[in-house]
Amino acid sequence: MSTDTTTAHAPLHDPERDSSWLPPLDIILACAREKIAKYANANIHDHGDMLQAAVSHHIRLREFVAALDAEASRG
Repeated sequence: MSTDTTTAHAPLHDPERDSSWLPPLDIILACAREKIAKYANANIHDHGDMLQAAVSHHIRLREFVAALDAEASRG
């Protein structure tokens, strides 16, 4: 017996759904530092902890790259 999970799939990032507003680089950097500190002691053997950390870091990394790209286009 197998389960079809294709209908349950939702992408982590959807440009049409996600906001296009981008905070300034210094705010994104501060938020990234907060997330790094928050998950520094996460239990590597806890699937939930690792999933939360991975998603959080993925979102912050995406924001960070977008902010760097925006800064580069201004200069």
